[in-house]
Amino acid sequence: MLEITAQLLIHNIDRALVLGRNSDKFLAAKEEWQRRHINLGKDDKRVTFVQCDLGDIFAVKEAADQVRSLGVTTNYERSPQGVEMVFAANCVGHQELVTLLLPLLKRTANQHSESREARIVVTSSSLHSVCRTLDFNQLTTPTRVMPMHPYIDGFWRYCRSKLGNILFTRELARRIEQEGPNANNIYVNVFFPGNIVTEQWKAWDEYVGTTLGAVFRYVFSIIGQSTQDGAATAVYLATSDRIRVDGIRGQYYIPIAKPDATTDIGNDPVLARDLWVRILTFRPL
Repeated sequence: MLEITAQLLIHNIDRALVLGRNSDKFLAAKEEWQRRHINLGKDDKRVTFVQCDLGDIFAVKEAADQVRSLGVTTNYERSPQGVEMVFAANCVGHQELVTLLLPLLKRTANQHSESREARIVVTSSSLHSVCRTLDFNQLTTPTRVMPMHPYIDGFWRYCRSKLGNILFTRELARRIEQEGPNANNIYVNVFFPGNIVTEQWKAWDEYVGTTLGAVFRYVFSIIGQSTQDGAATAVYLATSDRIRVDGIRGQYYIPIAKPDATTDIGNDPVLARDLWVRILTFRPL
């Protein structure tokens, strides 16, 4: 995501907010941007770091309040709201954050001119295709779905969360389209950045073990995409005039900037709507 931010800065984005649990990687990225001659002054407001733990709805609300005022393990954990942590961080937190910021996005998209617009770009994965069913009751179980196979279970939970990202995008797009003129200038789409071997790929050791994790990294370092290729699709969805001209919403893209089909379950409007409603029940009373 920090490479995407770098590309947006190169394309003269007005403002970017980087959300994360802590600022360490953000500060390291700023040093890397400096080496690439992307200069940010001490008080440069083009990029702002916002601390946000997407696994905790309370933390998401605090981050959303801050905005308005201006990776995952095999350990089976649940969020403070009782949701399996991978799904909480990748899906529940995202839906809550966007829901809280949607009024601001509407105002931003409509307060200046007809050409003013807002874009929401969601990251998913081709691995969403691994998850062919979605049992809502399993989102809050106190133990693993596959207790005898922790690596398979951790891998499957990640794939399930990536399916959730696609369903969230579909339903958000539907809701935006239903709102009519007030949301005409908001475009939401989802993309798979590609198989990009970065430091974050070491987290796969926790899903599939160190040996298979090393094999994954080696193979995809040969056949996968570069960080620039991965960022290109996100930048296209965030900036291309074609998205506005063609009214593209709720679509799934793969490298580089190509629309693609998802699995049948990833294109199920009823399931997308039901998941949205179910996630709403995780909100604190």
